[in-house]
Amino acid sequence: MTMTKRFSVALFAVVALGTAGASLAGEPQLHVVGANEIQVRIDQHIGQADADRQAIQALLQREDVRQLAGSAGLDLDGASAAAAVLSGSSLERLAAQAREMNAALAGGDSNVVVSTTAIIIILLILILVLR
Repeated sequence: MTMTKRFSVALFAVVALGTAGASLAGEPQLHVVGANEIQVRIDQHIGQADADRQAIQALLQREDVRQLAGSAGLDLDGASAAAAVLSGSSLERLAAQAREMNAALAGGDSNVVVSTTAIIIILLILILVLR
């Protein structure tokens, strides 16, 4: 191959690669997940965590729960503060239990022993998480 031919091939390669790179750089990048979808998922997660905390707070605000906690010597203010900072699987698990207790107590469930035990366990877990 002559020197001119080598130079021509090298120049063609540089121009071709430069043009291809320039055209790719001008195109918007495609992501697997768009920014809007990420924001929607974040908002859903935050909304679910808020709903979970509200379920726990609703249980803690019930008069029968307040009386039970008072007779057991449990600190509802501490439990409420702990519920406000819970996250992840602890929050999800306690919120599920709180929803069950709220439903059972609101429906006049006659199984008071199980409800009382579950409420005390929820309150103790919340108080321990705060410490």
